[in-house]
Amino acid sequence: MGSGAGGVLPSGTVTFLFTDIEGSTKLWEQSADVMGVALALHDDLLRAAIDANGGVVFATGGDGVAAAFSRSGDAVAAAIDAQQALQGAVWPDGVGLRVRMGAHTGEAEERDGDYFGPPVNRAARLMSAAHGGQVVVSETTATLLGTLEGVRLVDLGSHRLKGVVDEIRVFGVDADGLGWLDRALVTEQVVPGNLPRPATEFVGRIDVLQRRAAGLTDRRLVTLTGTGGVGKTRSAVEVGWLLTDAYPGGVWLVELSPIADEGLVVAAVGSALGVSLQPGTSMTASIVEWLQGRRTLLILDNCEHVLSPVVELVSAITVNCESVTVLATSREPLGVPGERVVPIPSLDIDNAVELFIERAQAADESLGFDTDDRVVIAEICQRLDGIPLAIELAAARVRSFTLRDLAGRLDDRFRLLRGSGRGGLERHQTLRAAVAWSYQLLAEAERVVFDRVSVFAGGFDLEAAEAVCAGGDIDVDDVVELLSSLVDKSMLIADRSDRSVRYVMLETLRQFGEERLADGGSTAACRDRHLAHYLAVATAMRVLQMGPRQLDGDVVFDREWDNIRAAQSWAVASGNLDAADDLIYQSGAFAVLRQHHEFTDWVDRLIAIDDTEYTPSSRALMAGGALFFFVGDLDRVVELDNRGIERNSDPAGVAMCWFQLELVLVMRGRTDEALAAARRAQDALAHTDDPYASYYVRYGLATLTQVTNPAALPEAMARLLDVVHRCGAPWMMISAEQMRAENCFANNDHEGALDAARHAHSLALETRSVVDELLTSYRIIAAVLAPPGAVPTPECRQIFIRLLDTRMWFTIRAAVEAIANNLARTGHTRAAATIVGHLNTQENTWDGQVRGSRQHTLDLVGPDYRADEWLAEGAAMTRDEIAAHTLDYLPE
Repeated sequence: MGSGAGGVLPSGTVTFLFTDIEGSTKLWEQSADVMGVALALHDDLLRAAIDANGGVVFATGGDGVAAAFSRSGDAVAAAIDAQQALQGAVWPDGVGLRVRMGAHTGEAEERDGDYFGPPVNRAARLMSAAHGGQVVVSETTATLLGTLEGVRLVDLGSHRLKGVVDEIRVFGVDADGLGWLDRALVTEQVVPGNLPRPATEFVGRIDVLQRRAAGLTDRRLVTLTGTGGVGKTRSAVEVGWLLTDAYPGGVWLVELSPIADEGLVVAAVGSALGVSLQPGTSMTASIVEWLQGRRTLLILDNCEHVLSPVVELVSAITVNCESVTVLATSREPLGVPGERVVPIPSLDIDNAVELFIERAQAADESLGFDTDDRVVIAEICQRLDGIPLAIELAAARVRSFTLRDLAGRLDDRFRLLRGSGRGGLERHQTLRAAVAWSYQLLAEAERVVFDRVSVFAGGFDLEAAEAVCAGGDIDVDDVVELLSSLVDKSMLIADRSDRSVRYVMLETLRQFGEERLADGGSTAACRDRHLAHYLAVATAMRVLQMGPRQLDGDVVFDREWDNIRAAQSWAVASGNLDAADDLIYQSGAFAVLRQHHEFTDWVDRLIAIDDTEYTPSSRALMAGGALFFFVGDLDRVVELDNRGIERNSDPAGVAMCWFQLELVLVMRGRTDEALAAARRAQDALAHTDDPYASYYVRYGLATLTQVTNPAALPEAMARLLDVVHRCGAPWMMISAEQMRAENCFANNDHEGALDAARHAHSLALETRSVVDELLTSYRIIAAVLAPPGAVPTPECRQIFIRLLDTRMWFTIRAAVEAIANNLARTGHTRAAATIVGHLNTQENTWDGQVRGSRQHTLDLVGPDYRADEWLAEGAAMTRDEIAAHTLDYLPE
C-alpha cells in the first residue's frame, strides 16, 4: 500500500486500473524456479507504463497492481502501453505472462495512501471478467475517455459481474498489442450449485478477498471464524463467487442455522446436495460417495450450534474426497485435522464508515454526509467494534436520529450492558450490546412480537405471524402493524421478491429473541402455536396436491420446509407424538416428489420412541416406506408396510401399505403374492375416498394387469384415468403418462412410448418433481433405444449423466438394462454381457416393465464361448465402474 514513487494520489473523480496475471497459480507450480524473475520483469513493465501516463500505484497483490489516474484516458493509455510491453518482452524459458486489466471511474474516499468505496471494487470486478491480454472498461470510463489515436471501444453489452448487484455495461479496448475480444467475459454465469446472489454489494477490499480466496483450492478444509455478525457468511459467499471457475463440480451452500436438532444436520446437507440415501449405508457415506471425484466447494454455514455432527461429516469428507474443499463458517474452529483457520476480523474504520454510509443511504437515499458527519460515523463504528451487523442496525436509525443523538444513545447502551451479559469475547458482548440496544428502543408490544417470531425458521408470512404472535396483549389485528414497525426499525427484513411479503429475521437477532422468549417462559406456548399452524398448513397443502392446484401446494411446501422441519422437531421433543405422526403423513407426498431424504430420519425417530400410549399410524409408516422405496431400500419398505398393515389405524394408510408391498413383490418377480396384495389393497380402498390411495391402488392393479392379463389392461387403465380426470393433479397425470408409455412398450409401439415418456418428462420438469423426472428419464432412454436399428444418441448420454448425478440407483439400473439390450442388438455383445453380469448381482428392478430384460439381452448375446467370462467381469465391477463402462458407449 502507499502512494509509491509515481506521485501524489489523485482525489475527486478517479479512474482505477486493476491488473492480474492469468493462471499465475499454475505457472508457479510448473515454473517456480523462473517465476520470480518473470514477476520482477512484469512489475517493472507495469510500473513504467503507469508512471509514464501519470498514474500512481496504490496497492500491489503479488500477481497484479492497482493504480489511480486523474483522467480515464491516461488509465486506458497506460493499460495499452503495458500490454504492448508485456507482449514484446523476452520472458524466461517456459513462462509467458498474460495479464488481464479492468478500469472503472468514480468517486472514492482516499485515506493514508489507500482508496475505499464501490468504484475501487468495481474496477477489480471488471478486471476479473477479462482474459489475459485484454483490457475492459466500464461505461462510465468509456464515456469520459474521449478520443485516443489508434484505439477503438467495442461495446460488449451489459453484464452481471460477480459480486455486483446491478448490471454493468462493459466495453472492450481494441488496439495493437491487445488480446482480441473474441472470448466471453467471465461473468456471473450459471454454474452448478445453489450459491445465492447477494442483494447488496460487498463492502471491503476485493483484492484482499481475492488473496484470501487464492489458496483455498489447495486446501481440504478452511474455517472462517469470528463473532456473530462479523461477516463470515458474506465472506464465504463472496469467496464462492470468486472461485466458481475453479470448481466445475459446483459451489454448494448449506445453511445450518435453521437446523435446531443435531440429528438432522447430515440429512439436511444431503438434501441440499440432492444426495439419495444409499441402501445399506449411512447418509454420511452416501454424501461422501456422491462427492468423490467431483471438484466441488461445499460451504457449511453457521456450524457452531451443531458442531459434533458437522465435525463427523467434514472429517469423512476431508479423508475420502481429495477433490472437495469444505469452507465452513463457525464461531470456533472445527478441530478437524488439516483444518486451516482464517479469522474474519472486524471492518477497519474506513470500510466500516463506507458500510454505514451505504446502508444508511439505502434506507433513505436523500441522506448526505459531509466531512464532519464522517467523523461522527467513525466514532459510532468504533463503538461497535466494526461489526457489520451492528453497523447496519445503527445505520438504519439515521432515519429518525441525528448522528450525534445516535452516538450518545449507543454509548449509554454499552454502559448499560457492559459486564451484565454472559462471559466470552468482548466482540460477542459488543454485538449483544448493539442488538440489545436496538431491542430496548422497541415498544413493549414490538418486543413481544419480536420475541415470538424468533420461533420461525427460514422466514414466515403474515398469516403465520398472526397465528403465532397473537394472544395476551397482542390482538391479531395489530400484528401486521407491529411487523411493519419491526421492518422499519431493521429488526426484520421484508422480502418482496416473490410478489408477496415474507419476513426474515437475521440469525443473530433470532437467537437474541429466542433467549428473551425463554427468559419469559413463553417458548413452549409459542412453539405449540407454531406447530399447530404448520400442521394446518401442511394439511391444507396436501389437499391442494391431490387436485389441479398441486403446484400451489408445492410452492408453499418448498417455502415452508424449514418451518415444517422445525415443527416436526418440536412435536417430537415436546412429546406431541400424534402431531408429529400427522405432520409426517401430510408432508409425505411432497417429500417423495422432492426427494427430501431427511424425511426417512423423521420416520425412524418416531418409530424409535418408546411410548406405551403411542404407536405410529399406518399412514405415517406408509409415508416413510414410500421414500425408502425410492432410495432402493426395499427391505425397509416391507418392514414399514407390514407394520402399517398390522397397526390398521386408517384405511387409506393400510391400502397404500398393501400397494407398496405389491410393487416390491412385482419387482422381485413374486407375481402371485403381488396379486393377493393388490386384492387386499382394493379391500381397504373400499373404506376410504383418499385420492392418493385411490390413484395408487388402481395404478398397482394396472401394473399387475399388464403383466398377468394384458387383454384386461384397457379396462384397468380406464379406471386409473377416471381418478386422474376427477382429481386433475399433475403428479397423477405424469404417472398415468408413464403407464401409457409402458402400455405402448407392451404393444411394440415405440413411437407412442417415446411420446408418452417425453410428455411425462416435460410435466415432471414443470412441476419440479425430482422423482418423476428420474422415472421418466430412464423411460425416454428405453424408448429411444427400443426400435429395430436404433442406436444411442447424445440425448441418451445427457439423460444418463443426469441419472448418475442423482445416485438413484434403481432408475440407473433400469436405464443400464435398456442400454445393454440395445448394445446386444447392435453387435456389442461383450459390452452387453458385461453389463448383465453386473446387473445379476443387483436386486431386480421393474421386471416385467422394462422391455430390455436381462434374459432377452443374454438371448441376443447368444452362446458366445466367452459370455461366461464377460458376465464374470461385470459381476466384479462396482456400480460406478459399470456406470462408466456404460457411458463409454453413449455418444457425446
